[in-house]
Amino acid sequence: MRPTIFLTVVLAAIACGSIARADTPIRVATPGALTGAIPVYLGAKRGIFAKYGLGVEVIATRNEQMNMQALMSNSVQFLTSSTTGLFYLAKQGADAVGLGSWNNSSPYSLGSRLKIKELKELRGKKIASSGAGGRAEAFILFMLAKVGLDPKKDVQIIGLSGGSAVRLAAVASGNIDATLISTLQGRYAEKIGLTVLTLPLEYMWGINLTRKTYLEKNRPIVKAYLKGLAESVRLMMADKEGTIKMMMQVLRIDDRDSLDYAYRVMVADARTDLVPTEESIMNVLKTMSYEDPAFLSIPPYKHFDLSLIEELKAEGR
Repeated sequence: MRPTIFLTVVLAAIACGSIARADTPIRVATPGALTGAIPVYLGAKRGIFAKYGLGVEVIATRNEQMNMQALMSNSVQFLTSSTTGLFYLAKQGADAVGLGSWNNSSPYSLGSRLKIKELKELRGKKIASSGAGGRAEAFILFMLAKVGLDPKKDVQIIGLSGGSAVRLAAVASGNIDATLISTLQGRYAEKIGLTVLTLPLEYMWGINLTRKTYLEKNRPIVKAYLKGLAESVRLMMADKEGTIKMMMQVLRIDDRDSLDYAYRVMVADARTDLVPTEESIMNVLKTMSYEDPAFLSIPPYKHFDLSLIEELKAEGR
């Protein structure tokens, strides 16, 4: 190809937004400083996304609703860790599509003042939740049902506002028997004498999504983002010290034991292929069905476009 023709092609591609330029700005929203966004923070800080022509900025919003609003208003190009956001948007007929997930494991453990070994031992006990409609409550309802407990008859679920730290304090005080805790709280819960019970479940919490129209108009940019994300996950798995340093900055936590614990849990089920499993998607939809049974009728991959991660796999990325 002659230089003049090549330059014309490149300029035309840039004009229509079809390639990722070295200065392509990308904003990624996450609902709070969550561990689910750590690979994106890490990749942005260490120049991985820049290697693929992207200038990535992570925006921490207050909650999932603000995350969704940011995407729909075109304030950001991608969402990360917005586990239920994709399906809420899809239910409303909004322009959203899932691209992949770097972690499909349970985002929660159970902290209890009781010396239990299985969830079913909570029969007749008090469990603190985030309140009706909250993700944590839907999750515990689903987990109880899986072990044969009727959430309405076999346990007493008490809604406590103020976040997981308030619920954990209620358990430590003896007023509540158990509550869901995050990976960051696991080590602290052990330190104060609580039993920490893992909740093995495929659950897609490392999701990344964008708008369908953005994907259609900027497919190479989205592909570059996914390349950077996959490489960032590999770096996270390989560089424990660098990742923990980033977690300290992002999560504003300096408790090394808690960070070590969270890192081990996070890395154990990390996926560099970014493939969301069917079961991990279905379990998200099952928890959401406690709010609206219609979510159970959604085919698992209906609102996903996995063609780009399939391309990356074929290219050996």
